Parts: sequence; C-alpha cells; structure tokens
Amino acid sequence: MSPSTFIAARNSRHRTAALALYRALIRTASRIPLAEDAPKHPLTQIVRKRFSKNRGYTSYRLIYAAMTAGYKFLDLLTKAQTPNSPEHNQVLNHLQSVRNTAAASRTKPHPKQHKRIPPPEPLLINVAKENEPPKYTSNILPRPRESLKGPRKVPSVSATAEGQPFVRLKKPQPHTLSRMIGRKGRIFSNRIENIMDLDERVTSEAALEDEWDSMMDDLLANEGGKGGKRRKQASYRWDGENSAKMETFGWSVQLSRLWLEWKVEKTWEDWIARGEALQELVEQERSLAEREEGQNTATTGRDRRTPRRNPLDPDDSPPNVGISTVQSLPLMDISRDIELPSDSQQVQDGKAYDPFLSPSWRALVKAQENRMLKWTGRRAEKGD
Repeated sequence: MSPSTFIAARNSRHRTAALALYRALIRTASRIPLAEDAPKHPLTQIVRKRFSKNRGYTSYRLIYAAMTAGYKFLDLLTKAQTPNSPEHNQVLNHLQSVRNTAAASRTKPHPKQHKRIPPPEPLLINVAKENEPPKYTSNILPRPRESLKGPRKVPSVSATAEGQPFVRLKKPQPHTLSRMIGRKGRIFSNRIENIMDLDERVTSEAALEDEWDSMMDDLLANEGGKGGKRRKQASYRWDGENSAKMETFGWSVQLSRLWLEWKVEKTWEDWIARGEALQELVEQERSLAEREEGQNTATTGRDRRTPRRNPLDPDDSPPNVGISTVQSLPLMDISRDIELPSDSQQVQDGKAYDPFLSPSWRALVKAQENRMLKWTGRRAEKGD
C-alpha cells in the first residue's frame, strides 16, 4: 500500500510551527531600522511573498528545507536589528539591489499589448418584440459585391437529423460551427430522452410511491381507531375536485414532463424561425448571384443558354396534400397568450427569478391540468 500524500495544512503540529515561525519573522523584520522615508516596510512584504509561494509544498524534503531556511533567516533578522552590524548592512544591501533591479526592469520597453479582438457579430439577430414569436434577420447576408474577392458563391441551407438548421458559407466547415451544432443537438436529444425516461420508468416508480403512501395512511388510520394517534388521511382518487391530487409523486412527474415539453416546443419554434430566415437570405444571395452573372455575360458577349432539365430532378410544384388544422406548438401559444412582460423585467433588474413562479408557467399548468391528471390517474390504475 502506497503511503498517503502529506498535506501540510491538515497537520496540526506543522501548522502550529509554521504559523509561529511566520509571526516571529514578521515581528522581527518590522523592528529592523530602515530609512525614514520608506512608505512600507519591505521586509515584511518579502516574508509574506515567500510564505505564500511555499504554501503548496507537500514533499517532506521541500518542507524541511523551507522551515530550516526560515529559522536561519529568523536568526539573521534578529541580529540585523542592531544598527551598523554586518547583518544589518547585509539586509540594506539586499534591499538596495532589489530596488536597482526593479528600476532597471521599468526602463526596459514592455512588449505591445495586443487589443482583445471583440467576438464576431452573430449571423442571425432576433428582432422580435417581447411576447412574440422569434423573427430573425442578418446584417451579414446578403453580402455586398465589394466585400467579395471573387465570384459570388451562394451558401446552402442544411439541417441536422433533429431538424436544427444552419448555413454552409465556406469549405471546410469551421470547427466552432460544428461544435455549436453538436452542442445544441445534444441538448435537444437529451430533453427528448428525458421525456421518454419519465414515461417509461419514472412514472411507474412514482405510482408505486403513491401506492405506498396510501397504504401507510390506511395503517395510520387503523391505528388511530384503536387508540393511536391518527394522521389526517389523504385521498388518492383521481377526480378533478380532490385537493390532494397535486401532492403526489405522479403529479410532480407530470409537471417535469410538461416543463420538458415546453422547452422542446420553444427550441423547435426557434429552429423554424431560423430556418425560414436562412432560406430567405440564401434566396437573396442566389438572386444577386444570377444578376451578377447576367451582367458578366452581357459584358463578355457570351450567349447564356438555359440548361436542359434533368427528368430525375424533383418537381418544384407544391404538393397536392391537405393542410392540417392542428396547432403545431400548442404549449407556446398558451404561454404566449398569458405571459406578462414582468418576467423578463425581473431578469433585467438582477433580482431573484424563479421561472416556476412566473405567470406564464402557472397559466400553462392550469391549462394542461386535466390532461396531466388523466395521465397520472391512468398510470396509477396501471400500477394497481
């Protein structure tokens, strides 16, 4: 078995000895007579710096060497209290050499400090007002002709398997863009997996916990009838008028599921707005590229022929399908209709902000209460 690492700060004997030596050195150094015009005693500052530098030692060899050097300097500083003594002259010479070294370093030209480069402007900027769906625009796209070094290359809009849109401006794809796409994709996937875990595992476990609480309440009620102390029994029937329905584990699971669904819908709404903005910007880039190509063709005198259509290319005509009347983001519509601007104002003021106490969350829970109670009761019946 390897010996444990020695931590000096946790050893009571070493800590007591080190503090005693530190105080003795500070006390002795402050008594050495120096020039009267000195604003602060430089020897005490040197002692503090040396102790701070050696405080991280854990090796017996280094700690022993540091403590030995401390006792030797304590003897030196004690003798240096006598003016015109060899030790006193030695201390003064050392302080003079420190001043000369500092003055020489100040005379040397320091290297130029590079200004911190500000972060680049984001490609998309949300211009939507408070309590409105996100709407994005860009100050970068479409790019002006003067900023291009060669012919305009139209970017392309892409999307991940989860539906996260992004635009490819150049090749190879920047590493920062890949990291951002991967990070947002993992956050979205983790929320979906958490919803599935709540449905498949946590909900059944919560139903068993509620059943256990119900059995304990029945036992306490029976003991209370025999002379024991009876606790107020809570009802676990899943009707809309029961006040105890929101004090169960199953209800807390449904609240967690509603919160994750709300976050997923908010992310999905943001991705849809981003995709529409990127598609519009790319279309503007394509129209500019076609216009510039037409101008170049007219200048060079070349005949621009219309390429033949490949029969394998997909048809751009709109599909002949019906449009669904179901709301795509029902939770966002409910929260946006009730949400007040006071939520964001509390965050801007720097006050403590709890999203679970916001009016939007309370309204969302109230609107989805029947659905969550139905699911909670159904899970409880399956557990029975």
